[in-house]
Amino acid sequence: MSTRTVVIVGRPTVGKSTLFNRIIGQRRSVVHETAGVTRDRIAEITDWAGHAFQLLDTGGIVPFGEEVSKFDSLVTEIARDAIAEADVVIFMVDGSGGLSTWDDAIAQDLRRSGKPVVLAVNKVEKPSQQYAVHEFYNLGLGDPFAISAMQGLNIGDLLDRVVEGFPTVEIETPCDGRVAIVGRPNVGKSSLLNLLVGRRESLVSDIAGTTRDTVHTDLKWHGKTLRLIDTAGLRRKSRVQEAVEAFCNMRTVRAIEQCDVAVLMIDAANPAVTQDSKIAGLIHDQGKGVVVCFNKWDLVEKDHRTHEQVWADFCREVPFLTYAPWFTLSAETRQRSGRVLETVWEVLEARKQRVETSELNRFLEGVIQRQPPRYHGGGLGKIYFATQVETAPPVFLLSVNNPKWFDRSYLRYLNNRIRETYGFRGSRIFVKTKAH
Repeated sequence: MSTRTVVIVGRPTVGKSTLFNRIIGQRRSVVHETAGVTRDRIAEITDWAGHAFQLLDTGGIVPFGEEVSKFDSLVTEIARDAIAEADVVIFMVDGSGGLSTWDDAIAQDLRRSGKPVVLAVNKVEKPSQQYAVHEFYNLGLGDPFAISAMQGLNIGDLLDRVVEGFPTVEIETPCDGRVAIVGRPNVGKSSLLNLLVGRRESLVSDIAGTTRDTVHTDLKWHGKTLRLIDTAGLRRKSRVQEAVEAFCNMRTVRAIEQCDVAVLMIDAANPAVTQDSKIAGLIHDQGKGVVVCFNKWDLVEKDHRTHEQVWADFCREVPFLTYAPWFTLSAETRQRSGRVLETVWEVLEARKQRVETSELNRFLEGVIQRQPPRYHGGGLGKIYFATQVETAPPVFLLSVNNPKWFDRSYLRYLNNRIRETYGFRGSRIFVKTKAH
């Protein structure tokens, strides 16, 4: 069973972000008196009394029929999309300002949605304000909870109601690796997922953006369990026309954060290198394993140079990802599709590789003798000792006389020599320094 989703909604400036921050215990959403500060939906996994749930903060809802800017209309659509995904909605109103026509309009929308609603009357800090709560019964959403998000009053009672019927915190079924299938819209991600699992998990269509949610599928492969994640395509922000597309982007970013290896799918027949480069940058920056697949190879006009040229063009635009294994395929015709999981597993195993400290230092001694550090930043760098401190991704820590005396080019030289010798196929290698 998936984690429950709880959404906080309400008109602008009623205290939604303050409540969100109070529940998760940290300042994650921006809080300000100005309406519209929360522009996007903010999500965080939290728990209460043994019940795990995803909490979403949304921008202020402006009812239809009001004169609003295009931006406010977009924020409202985003909030309504969040309501559609919710298991429980916390509807927040302002107890200090009384019931408004906007509150009534939002309540009507919530009743039509059929979602369970918990009514939170915020900014009730004094006993003398309790009487103001009673007028909110007129919304027809059940008993209101008088709270103060700023002071933390009655938040526990509110959450007790929210998690009624929720399952206790679940233990995720273990797997041998999480694999996110990512790329621009309509590059064939869902077709590849369906091909790999042998059934239609994702809706496949020629319309860009058909997949709205991430789809998790556990796949048995040679006795191993791989968790495959198909995502909505990541669009350029300037092309986000529908409110829901903003969250397709967020889900793709979240999928990359949660995966061990990302399969980056490129449309070989219609490359858009700028956006592909941005997605590749997300994978690289987070140190995830990566496999690059040039899909729709059956649609490409080819000669004897085409195969190598497509990779050369990619590396010219995305020079930081040259360590990635790559191949061409067609999810439509199944051409070379068998290589996907095989290559993913090789990358998963390579990320776990560890170099013994004694071997690493012997290796680096020879590397440094061939090309010692240059004079840089006012001094000559010296490496005393090195060790691999992490795997998945591999991180190597050098104990040196002064980290400032090691420029990026020399650390890149060491990085390249480590990769040449030990492989780490498809995984970024981090080489860091610390003062001895």
